[in-house]
Amino acid sequence: MTKEMTDKIVRGLIIGTIFIAFLIFQGIKEREANQLIFMLSMVTIFSLFLRNLWATLFVVWTVYLYAFFHFTSGAGYLSNILFGSMLYLFTKICFKKKHIDLYIESFLWFVCGNLFYCVLQALQYDFIYKHHNWNFGLNAYDITNIQGIAGFMGHQSIIAALIALSIPMVASRTSKMALWTALMLFVPMYMVKTSLCFLAGIIGFLFVSFFKVKRWLFVVFIAICIAGGFMYVKKVDSIGTERFVQWRASMQDYMVHPITGWGLDSYANVTPYKEFMYPQIIKKTPNFKMKNGEIKNLTAITFWDNPHNLIISILYEFGFIGFVFVFMYFRQIACKFIKAIHSPNTIGLAGFILLFLIISMGHFPIYLARLAPIIICSFALFEVSTA
Repeated sequence: MTKEMTDKIVRGLIIGTIFIAFLIFQGIKEREANQLIFMLSMVTIFSLFLRNLWATLFVVWTVYLYAFFHFTSGAGYLSNILFGSMLYLFTKICFKKKHIDLYIESFLWFVCGNLFYCVLQALQYDFIYKHHNWNFGLNAYDITNIQGIAGFMGHQSIIAALIALSIPMVASRTSKMALWTALMLFVPMYMVKTSLCFLAGIIGFLFVSFFKVKRWLFVVFIAICIAGGFMYVKKVDSIGTERFVQWRASMQDYMVHPITGWGLDSYANVTPYKEFMYPQIIKKTPNFKMKNGEIKNLTAITFWDNPHNLIISILYEFGFIGFVFVFMYFRQIACKFIKAIHSPNTIGLAGFILLFLIISMGHFPIYLARLAPIIICSFALFEVSTA
């Protein structure tokens, strides 16, 4: 959208706020309804300044869904999308092309810090993740330690995603050792045993190599990576299939409401419009000792809090229209990359986005506050780099 068109729409919406008192909702007091309308109007107006049609439409659709489902669920989604949009816009405003190196180098130092702590964890010097694990509010607890290597990220799959996402960033640097340094990152990737992230890292490495090395060497890299990926999946960590049943059930339920989905933040919760959840593990714990010394037999049911698949997440909670906006946004990114000058930063950021999509087919990095700021800023910086 042009600045002139954006300004016209914003002027119209600002004038529209005069008439907030005309809008009421069945079952909601006038004062609360006016407050909700004012809040959603401000989110909508802010979204117009993102200077990206598909990002703006997705935010506006989020606002609509929140109202469509009578404000019963999704307040957290709405606020997180607003905060993420703010970070996205501020990054685009405050960073120029000359500042992108600073951001990428800072990100890589963050990865180095995590790798250093991984070494400490491997040597059994973990000073953070030794804690009391409270269970279901039953005043029962036991002492637990996170097993394996997780860095500061708290979980092996998250540190695996972080390392994988850093591979195209490292490989795209201008140093002669950049590609070989990126290859060294597969050592900690091997140790955290997360197959999808390992395979994504291979694709990211090959993506950057395509633009940096001669074709004969690129073919050699392909052969090595295929062999390495095959051996990793066969010997270290096979690709899990336990979520396939869950994905099938989720998509069958999605088809009940294909246009709007089940509403914001509906997958992991019961709402007035969705009275079911998806069990993950049913575990019986006999002779469980309570804090007060009482012995009980417990049956604990854990539920899927996320489908671990970005496509299913968007379809399920934002519906087909939300999915179209997301698809068109990524299509726009692909078109910009094809037309752009392939500078090291542009290649690195494009590889990062590609890996984010691959990892999001089995994990949910954008839903984690530990990774979301990095992902959002990288998307914004890609726009800066291709401007």
